Amino acid sequence: MTDKPQRSLDLQVLDAALKSSEESWEWGYTTMTGMEEDERTLRLGVPPRPELEGTESAAAASAQAASGDGVAAPASFDVRSAGGVNYDTAVKDQGSCGSCVAFGVAGAMEVVFRYSRRTTTALDLSEAHLFYVYGRSEGRTCGNGWWPDRALPHAQNTGVAFEDMYPYSAGDQDGNSNLNAGWTSRHAKVTGWANITGNAGLMKERISTYGAVTACLNIYQDFFSYRSGIYRHVSGSLAGGHCVTLIGYDDAQGCWIARNSWGAGWGDGGYFRIAYGECGIESYQTCSVHGVAVKAWLPNQTVLGLWSNEYDANMWAYGSQRGWLKLDGGVPATGHGMLSELAAAKALGTPVGLFEDNGSVKQIYAW
Repeated sequence: MTDKPQRSLDLQVLDAALKSSEESWEWGYTTMTGMEEDERTLRLGVPPRPELEGTESAAAASAQAASGDGVAAPASFDVRSAGGVNYDTAVKDQGSCGSCVAFGVAGAMEVVFRYSRRTTTALDLSEAHLFYVYGRSEGRTCGNGWWPDRALPHAQNTGVAFEDMYPYSAGDQDGNSNLNAGWTSRHAKVTGWANITGNAGLMKERISTYGAVTACLNIYQDFFSYRSGIYRHVSGSLAGGHCVTLIGYDDAQGCWIARNSWGAGWGDGGYFRIAYGECGIESYQTCSVHGVAVKAWLPNQTVLGLWSNEYDANMWAYGSQRGWLKLDGGVPATGHGMLSELAAAKALGTPVGLFEDNGSVKQIYAW
C-alpha cells in the first residue's frame, strides 16, 4: 500500500509512452481504470518498496540465468496447462480492501493442493478467514494490508476454512462472529512452506514442482490499465505494493505468469505476464507452499479402484474426483468394513461420500 494518494495517470500519456517504447504490452479500459486513484490503491495490500526501483536490469538477468542444469525446473511451466490439465482455480475479486495477501496465499494453497496431488477436485478457501480473523488478530485492516510470511504460519498451525464457512465480502469486519462454528471439519492446512525471496531459481523450481507461489511486487499507475502482453513499467508513479499468485513462467519470453485478485474484468481475464526483474517481483517477498492437507467430506465419489495387501492397515480406495486415499478407520476391523462397503459400491456403480483427513479416509457414507 502507499502512504498518500498519487495523481491519476493520464491514459493519453500512457498510450504515447507505449507507442514510443519497445514494449509490446497493451493497455485498455479495465475494471480498475474508471476508479478514482484512492479506490485503486485501496485494492493493493502491502507497503511499497521504492528501494527496489532501478534494480530491474540486474534482477532480470539473474532470473533469466536461473535456469538450465543448475535448476531442477523446465524452461517453461503454466499450471493451467500442465500435462494438458488445468489445475488452477477461479479468478476472484478482493474488492475495496487491501486484502491481496489473503488472496495470494489462499490461491497458492488451492493450486498446490490440486497440482501436487494431480486432482481437479474443487477447493475454494476462505480469504475472509485469513484476513478478517488471522490478519485482524495482528492489527491488519483493509487500510494497512498484511504480509505472506505472517499469513502462512496461521495457515499451517490452525488452518484455513472453506469459503462456504466464511464467504468473502470487502470491508473490515469482526471475523470471529462471522466464521461458521463448524469450520474445523471443512478446512485446509499448509504442511510446509518457505520464504524464498530473491531466489528466482527456487521460484521456478517450486512453481513447477508444486504449481504456484505467492509473490509481491511494486505497482505503478500504468499497471491498473494493463490488458495483455508482457508487462514492464513505462509510465506513472509508484502506487503501492501488491501480492499475487504466480502460476507459471517462460524463459523464452523472459516472464512470470500470474493470477491477480481484481476480477476477470482486469488484465487478460484476471491474469497477467510480467517481465523477469520487473517491479521487484523476485526481491519483494515470495513464499512457497510445499503441501496442503484437507479435512472435509468428499461427496459423490465413484469408486474406480481398490487396493490392499497382507498388511491389515494397508487399504486404499480411488475416488473419481480425488484419486487414491488411504482407508484409516482407526482399527483394522473398521478399515476392512469400509473396504467391503466400497467394494459393493464399486460393483453397483453407486456414488459414495468419503471423509478425508490429510490424505486418509476416516469415514464413508454409502447408499
